Amino acid sequence: MTDDPVEGDPVEVEATWSAEGWPSPARILWHGELLPVIDVGRRWKDANGIHLLARLLDGRVLELRTNGALWWGQVVSEPPGRA
Repeated sequence: MTDDPVEGDPVEVEATWSAEGWPSPARILWHGELLPVIDVGRRWKDANGIHLLARLLDGRVLELRTNGALWWGQVVSEPPGRA
């Protein structure tokens, strides 16, 4: 980890992990609401951990980041008409 500030809000993520070390989130506890993940998009690793894009049932896309123990999330895309 670097000394860069943490971006996003702390979240809880229910995920399974592949043999290659990639998480596959199923549900996210976001601001007190349990939300199903319907699709996982781009994913990457950098000095701050593992990042991935997760699309929720309501159309929002969150960027999730984990250091392997903790998760953070931030909305990166709203569905049309919700912005």
